[in-house]
Amino acid sequence: MALNEFLSLLSRYFFILLIILTLRDYLLHRDKIRRDIFLVILCLGCGSLIQAVRSLTGSPLPELSKISQIALLAQPYLLVRLVRYFRPVSPAILRGALFGMVVSWVLLLFAETPLPPLVTLALIIYFVAIDGYAVFAFVQGAFSSVGVVRQRLRFTAAGSGLLVVVLLLAGVRTFLPDTAPVLLPLIQFLAILLILAYYLGFAPPRWLRQSWQLAELRDYLQHVQKSRDQTLDEIVDQLYQSVSRAMGTEVVAVALLDKEKQQLAIQKSSKSLSSPSLYLGGIVQEAWRKQESLAVYKSTGLSSEDVRLMETLETETLLLVPIATSDRPLGLVMVFLENGSLFVDDDLSLVTIFAQQTAILLENHAMLDELHRYTEDLERKVQERTLALQRSNQELGRFAYVASHDLQEPLRMVSLYLQLLETRYADKLDEDAHEFIGFAVDGAVRMKSLINDLLIYSRVETQPRDFTMVDCQKVLDEASKFLEVTISEAEASVTHDPLPQIKGDEQLILQLFQNLISNAIKYRSTRKPEVHIGAKRENGHWLFSVRDNGIGMETQYLERIFIIFQRLHDRSQYPGTGIGLAICKKAVELHGGRIWAESEVDKGTTFYFTIPA
Repeated sequence: MALNEFLSLLSRYFFILLIILTLRDYLLHRDKIRRDIFLVILCLGCGSLIQAVRSLTGSPLPELSKISQIALLAQPYLLVRLVRYFRPVSPAILRGALFGMVVSWVLLLFAETPLPPLVTLALIIYFVAIDGYAVFAFVQGAFSSVGVVRQRLRFTAAGSGLLVVVLLLAGVRTFLPDTAPVLLPLIQFLAILLILAYYLGFAPPRWLRQSWQLAELRDYLQHVQKSRDQTLDEIVDQLYQSVSRAMGTEVVAVALLDKEKQQLAIQKSSKSLSSPSLYLGGIVQEAWRKQESLAVYKSTGLSSEDVRLMETLETETLLLVPIATSDRPLGLVMVFLENGSLFVDDDLSLVTIFAQQTAILLENHAMLDELHRYTEDLERKVQERTLALQRSNQELGRFAYVASHDLQEPLRMVSLYLQLLETRYADKLDEDAHEFIGFAVDGAVRMKSLINDLLIYSRVETQPRDFTMVDCQKVLDEASKFLEVTISEAEASVTHDPLPQIKGDEQLILQLFQNLISNAIKYRSTRKPEVHIGAKRENGHWLFSVRDNGIGMETQYLERIFIIFQRLHDRSQYPGTGIGLAICKKAVELHGGRIWAESEVDKGTTFYFTIPA
């Protein structure tokens, strides 16, 4: 089989497949946008269908050739109709496209066969002019959109651009017949590329659309992860900005449920939506009651109030997306589009993703807000107690606040990514799914580590203590045995002075030595770790020191390091929960002593603590 024949056969089958896909899409949804997409593809692939019929019947059927040509000449006008779904099209351009189509039909029907060169040139000019305008519109639409819509418009623009090139090359071939051997394979190859581009633009597979959605969702989640401790207004504003950017419009409103009045209240909206009473009736209440994402068109059967609203805002399409968790509705996002959208389902999916993640943020904010109120109430009660209980309960309040605050981050990560897996990969796991599973597992591990350390911290003070004579040398040996693997892997050297016997709790002293030596090895520099434990008696106390040659720290951080959950480094650099030194401080204070540190960057750190002799 010659190359030309192979490429021609391949393009024919591709066109027929694309016609079937767009027809199936239209029959499933029965809307005018999918109908016009199917008609555009049918016009381009009509010739391929006729060739297939001829092959099956074995008859030339010459009368079908005219039908194929007439259908092809309707394609530019139908393509402009598609542009009208997402941006305004001048009536002059629309009438010009219609006029060009009719004139082309007349020339085709009444001109001689084969067509005279001037007639062919006129038809090519009509095609190039109208399709060129459509290419320009698709490119502009792609640059003003995000997510799946942007990707689909890019491929649609590429397909239309390739069609223009194919027509120009066909014209050159008509006027310069000698170039046919060179141009024909190129035209066939470009025809295959334009079919693929139209396929990815007008009928992309579900997995590809999901991958585009996931890319947009990753950007949104990264922004969410960076924006911790947001206020309610900041969360709503983030949703408003994301939706406005994604839809290419500022006519957006975000309404949340007022629990006291049990009605929607506008939290954020554009200037053109300054009166809340304008847009909280009719179709909005219906969407709120159904709790499902809707696309509403002005041409559909709306109430007079809703029609007046859309006419006032000069919009053709309204997107309504609920903000809700699995338990309860929280609010509603309203997007008013001047013209509409060529791929409204993808727009709805993207806004729905934003709304779902915002619902999680709102739930976390409500939980944290409730915790703040509880903590404030607890602090008021603490102030009424004795001075001894006052200090303990204040620390308990601070502990409850900080613990719950930091535990929200890994818990939220687990919640977000597990929900994403559940909704997007119910039947199949791919590489992205495994990535999200990794995030979820990492969050769970961190949560477990935090809880374990919190239990250790709480037990330091709450468990009854048995103060006996403790041999510090024996305790140090036991701590070194627990850290044997860590010391060996780091090739660390742990030395000590003669250590005394003290009166205290052996388990607490063991935790104290173990944490300080472990930190000295963890925050090591490029040098081999050297840790020295010293002890000397002065002023009725034993003064212990744990000196290392690690990375050290700046003076302003020396007090902060003993506060629970306070960290000076990112977890990716040095793992841990930021609770070890808080445990050391609590252990020393329970013995009636105090702990502090002296340090110099790149020269090491020395921790000192005292125990009554």
